[in-house]
Amino acid sequence: MARGGSRPGSGRKPTSSAIKKLRGTEKAEPDTIPTIAADEAPLICPMHLSDLAQLLFAKIAGILAAENRASGKYAEHVALLALRLEQIQRFQAVLETEGDTYKSETARGFIIRARPEVAMLSDAMRQAQSLLGELMLNPASALKLASGHQAEAGDFDDF
Repeated sequence: MARGGSRPGSGRKPTSSAIKKLRGTEKAEPDTIPTIAADEAPLICPMHLSDLAQLLFAKIAGILAAENRASGKYAEHVALLALRLEQIQRFQAVLETEGDTYKSETARGFIIRARPEVAMLSDAMRQAQSLLGELMLNPASALKLASGHQAEAGDFDDF
């Protein structure tokens, strides 16, 4: 049995773009960024959030509104992101004042352990990063959104 992946030169050869044009199978590039219709419900902050989380919600909603992507459908995701960002700030404050470890007494002396806030901070950061990606607010998603804008054809495109 062969090992080590595919062999160079094996497999189907890619079809040239000229042949794709003749066949009519060429994919068109998106020319606009998807936006939210103006008649949809606005982002309204849930009342169960704390004051800091409400401020973070307003900041995130402002970013989405500036990109014309604010919709009431995203309210729960934005609220969850605001809540996680608030938790990140709280856990970081605890770790800055108390330190990353604590001393625990054992039968033979003591052992140094990581504080529980370290794991909670890691989990909150991971979920916040995931939510940023779902809301397309991280740099990788911004590049996907920006790929819809194509430069106009110029005189020197043939070079």
